[in-house]
Amino acid sequence: MSNFQIILLVLFGVFIVVAVAAFSLYRGSSATDVKIVVWGDISSFDFEHLLSIPVFSQDQTVSVAYVEKSSNTIESEFTEALAQGIGPDLIILTQDKFLKEKPKLVPIPYESISERDFKNTFIEEGELFLGEDGIYALPLSIDPLVLYYNRDLLSNAGQARPIMYWDEIYAAALNLSKKDAAGNLVSSVLALGEARNIPHAKDILSLLLLQAGTPITEFSGSTLRSQLINNFNLPISPSQAAFDFYTQFSNQTKAFYSWNRSLIDAQTHFTSGDSAYYLGFASELKALRNKNPTLNFSVSLVPQSRVSGKIITFGSLRGVAISRGSRNTAAALTVATKLVSKEVALFLSQELLLPPARRDLLSQKPTDTAMSVFYNAALQSRGWLDPDTLATNIIFREAIESITSGRARTVEAINKADREIEALIK
Repeated sequence: MSNFQIILLVLFGVFIVVAVAAFSLYRGSSATDVKIVVWGDISSFDFEHLLSIPVFSQDQTVSVAYVEKSSNTIESEFTEALAQGIGPDLIILTQDKFLKEKPKLVPIPYESISERDFKNTFIEEGELFLGEDGIYALPLSIDPLVLYYNRDLLSNAGQARPIMYWDEIYAAALNLSKKDAAGNLVSSVLALGEARNIPHAKDILSLLLLQAGTPITEFSGSTLRSQLINNFNLPISPSQAAFDFYTQFSNQTKAFYSWNRSLIDAQTHFTSGDSAYYLGFASELKALRNKNPTLNFSVSLVPQSRVSGKIITFGSLRGVAISRGSRNTAAALTVATKLVSKEVALFLSQELLLPPARRDLLSQKPTDTAMSVFYNAALQSRGWLDPDTLATNIIFREAIESITSGRARTVEAINKADREIEALIK
């Protein structure tokens, strides 16, 4: 650990003492015109609409200022701002960035919001934000991984419905993955098996790992540990089953060979009409429509394992958290609870075209075909505590490519990935 990092941790330690004290001090205050600054990667256009609804616009005691940040730079900017004493009061972050940012956040005491109320209010993936000393973020919205499919390609192949289970993909591949006379792929059932031209490769592999039964990372006591090499008393570890399944579709000797790294990116391959299926996030629906307005496609839940007994998808979960740099943590908490309230969560869901993270809202299914699928997927969403999202992107990519290139056996690639994730945690 560098001297700079040590200094930052000391500063953050001071912030937390001041912040916890502020919770109690503010409760009795009659101060007005308190300004709370929120950072996030939601567009300013959408968030300003949100601030125009009565719960915010008619509040004369607290004003909210929103600053849009790039999802690629928000972490580094947040660290720099806190070091300079000019950070936001609230920050909106996703679950994959939460663990790395956790030391810079103020937990909401369970006396303010009980663990039971939290679990009854928000989807299960939101429990990633719970700590021993309180709630580190309140779930704001969920972006689940779903299965988009080309209706024309399925109809032409005589397939009446999209695949529901992973073992159905083998038969589907025989009809939907096609090669030319030279043996080159000209159409594909689904982009699986590589990393560089599948932008969501880590997310898809995370889905398969979670479905196979590994949490990827998990606390052992108070220590977070990688679980990739844990076989959970099974003959084959869930990690090996997931990696083997994923990488087999780039094996040219297989009858269901469907993907290689020379193809264009997975999303473009789908919108060009050359892939029958595409594993993407709910938030991509608009982009898919814009890329090819004439594409006849629809959406369903991701395929499942027949043997797991659970229905699981992977979800990108946004949460709103109190910064340790906040000078008014109780006012920040007031704004945070408003942001996740039923009225505001519904408004945000309609603005972003994403399902809310509240159970009560998810019980009221919309009539729109796509949104009804998204709502179901939201309840099925899971995630994992990622120690460093950029670093684990590389770790997963290298594991995939070492297997598909033949440089390593699956077990060897998993062991290496496990060691590297452990090193990130420490």
